[in-house]
Amino acid sequence: MMIHLYKARIKCLFRNKEDMFWGYMFPILLATCFFFAFGNIMKSESFDTIPIAYDSQGAEQDPLKTAMTEARMSNGTPMFSITCTDRQSAEKLLDDGKIKAYIIGSADPVMYVKENGISETILKSFLDSYRQISFSAGKIIENNPDALGQGLLQDLLNYDDFVKEDTKGNKPDILLIYYYALLAYTCIYAANKGLGEVINIQADQSLQGARVNVSSINKMKLFLCNLAAAFTVHCGSVLLLFLYMYFGMKINFGGHLIYTFIACISGSLAGITIGATVGVWVKKKAATKEAILNLIVLGGGFLSGMMIVNMKYIIADKVPLLAYINPVNLVSDSLYSLYYYDTHDKFYLNVAILTAMTILFGVISYIGIRRKNYANI
Repeated sequence: MMIHLYKARIKCLFRNKEDMFWGYMFPILLATCFFFAFGNIMKSESFDTIPIAYDSQGAEQDPLKTAMTEARMSNGTPMFSITCTDRQSAEKLLDDGKIKAYIIGSADPVMYVKENGISETILKSFLDSYRQISFSAGKIIENNPDALGQGLLQDLLNYDDFVKEDTKGNKPDILLIYYYALLAYTCIYAANKGLGEVINIQADQSLQGARVNVSSINKMKLFLCNLAAAFTVHCGSVLLLFLYMYFGMKINFGGHLIYTFIACISGSLAGITIGATVGVWVKKKAATKEAILNLIVLGGGFLSGMMIVNMKYIIADKVPLLAYINPVNLVSDSLYSLYYYDTHDKFYLNVAILTAMTILFGVISYIGIRRKNYANI
């Protein structure tokens, strides 16, 4: 009997086109929007060679020009593409947009730009460093003429790094927070399923609930069957989104797929029980309950960084308690901890909190449903 009720409820849920769109299609559409909006951000951070013009004013030896010619980026790409010309031609090249800036070489070089930008900032930083090194070298040679022969230039150009990079785990990727928050939001969206199943067994909330309460079937048995069916259908939407992000969008989940599924299941269970609790204990119409629940889920998504990624760090810094009671943040934080950390301590903590939420809200909703009686229907 229970299996029959379970199968029948699954068929009913799949026939609801509106719920299928919001549960299955909307997260995929949102993930696609994220992909096109943020997909090229990391690529844009790789800088190209900066075209400039240089007027050495007839000097045969120009240390600045030599330094700029030999300057390389971290990947070996030349930092500057230098066109040697006079000032008048350099001004024309700058006006035509063919170069980012031009430099008049001298003992105190001067840079001219048309607008501010990343390339112009890089060039200014290079010139500032050159001036600092030149000034330091001049002062040292003034006090010690033999400094050049004692390795002065090598000492000035040698930068000691006292910070050692820890190569354990993956490198931080702020864009992943958007995708993890979206997957977490989809998990907690199960709250709408829990709310719907509670409404469907309450005689004062729906016609279906009235029929359930006058029928011979046990109300709690039907509720548990319907809740299991709703959870199954919801897990299908989470799995579909995960497969789309993992295989279609190549989102990195840290190689811990089993733990990822555990986090998603824990979040989905917590979401369903939260929805059931709101459905039972909020004494308002169904539309009001849905509005309250959407505010909770969307608000949780916002605070976990789904809309503004820095919001996740602001909450963690200013209101850390809120981060631990926000189910969307708990799921997204679990996913990010699997990607970034080489231990599972953070993951276990978040899943434990989600499990505690599931048990707490499950018991609260169960008590509310059991004590719900009607004088007449």
